[in-house]
Amino acid sequence: MNWRTRIFCLALTLACLAMGSSLADAADPGDQLTDYSKSSWTEAFDLLHRRFSSEYAFSEWKGIQWDRLASEARPVIEQAQETGDLEAYYLALRKYVNAIPDGHVRMSFLPEIDQKHVGGGFGFAPVLLADGTVIAAWVGEGTEAYSAGLRAGDELIHWNNRPVREAIDAASAIFASNAATDEGALLKRTAYFARAGAGSQGMLLFRNASGETVSAALTAYDDEMVTIFKVYPSAVVSDRLREMILGAHSDAPPLAGMVTSDMMDDHIAYIRVWGELDLDLSGTGSAPSTVALFQSAVEEAVRSGRDKMILDLRNNVGGLDEMSAALLGSFYGEPAFYEYQNDYNYQAGTRRIIRAMPESEALLITPADTVFTGRVIALINQKCVSSGEGLAQGIRNLQNGDTLGFYGTNGSYGLTGSEAVMP
Repeated sequence: MNWRTRIFCLALTLACLAMGSSLADAADPGDQLTDYSKSSWTEAFDLLHRRFSSEYAFSEWKGIQWDRLASEARPVIEQAQETGDLEAYYLALRKYVNAIPDGHVRMSFLPEIDQKHVGGGFGFAPVLLADGTVIAAWVGEGTEAYSAGLRAGDELIHWNNRPVREAIDAASAIFASNAATDEGALLKRTAYFARAGAGSQGMLLFRNASGETVSAALTAYDDEMVTIFKVYPSAVVSDRLREMILGAHSDAPPLAGMVTSDMMDDHIAYIRVWGELDLDLSGTGSAPSTVALFQSAVEEAVRSGRDKMILDLRNNVGGLDEMSAALLGSFYGEPAFYEYQNDYNYQAGTRRIIRAMPESEALLITPADTVFTGRVIALINQKCVSSGEGLAQGIRNLQNGDTLGFYGTNGSYGLTGSEAVMP
């Protein structure tokens, strides 16, 4: 069988911004697919590493130690090549790619290997609280954990004979999407520390609501990754747009548009923005303007006398920076700087400023016809990503604006780019 794993690389871009730390969510049209599939495993890795380490935009800012990452991965890949061990090669690549702190850096999956390592759950979904306590956020009825008396809200004390926080700190989340922040990495390790291959054994010590300490021997079973979706934000905040884009099954009704709004009471307007894109979500054959829908909602808020606004950016998928700047025009009474875009010139091997418009290197926020001047709170979470984060920061930069969330945004506001196909 001809095995291939595809690595989706960040298009190695940099924005030197007064308001943020990155750029648009669209591919460089001059960037081509890089195919290393005819090379040996070690040769392909060396070529991939050379590209990452030379072209990735945020290496210095994020303190990425490329030499260390390569020195950890290459010997494992070299040994895997000598023995023909596909699994070891794949896992080494996953560990290497996952160590790059950027949500725009992705690697495709080999489900048969992933299932072997994290396909099994133990019947409960853990969540880390602000005070450091770890509790069960969900327990599946009919599972061994449920039969042992574990219920949602019970405190998790030990996992496999070590304190739960130690187990979390030691956990690997290489099968999760990349975490761009320390906070995001901690949340992913928390979600994955109690996952293993189906049939694996686990020992849980927990404290129930009565204060009793209970020990439970558990066996992992194929739960279709249910525990990953039973914690915040997946269990609380709709991810309907991502589901529609990916074609994933959902019992939730389809979205009618990229912008929804509600005039909540005499003073508060609520507007949700799912992404900075024009999409035909209703199957009409044409995509309505997201900017026009948003400006119409803002105009209604102003016309009806609302002086406070909740702008919901939770689970915002990102999109186009030009659209983020246009949406912010509904809150800025004067033109304002939004960003520069600086990406890698493959021919020259240097970086270049991309002109946002013929007369200017910078992308600007231009006031809309109607500007909302009241108090604005942008709701955010870890799934507010890319250009959605630029929109959030534009609100926070307002004198009358701020952001609010249990967690920060994803930390992956950048320009996506080339793919590399690995052997």
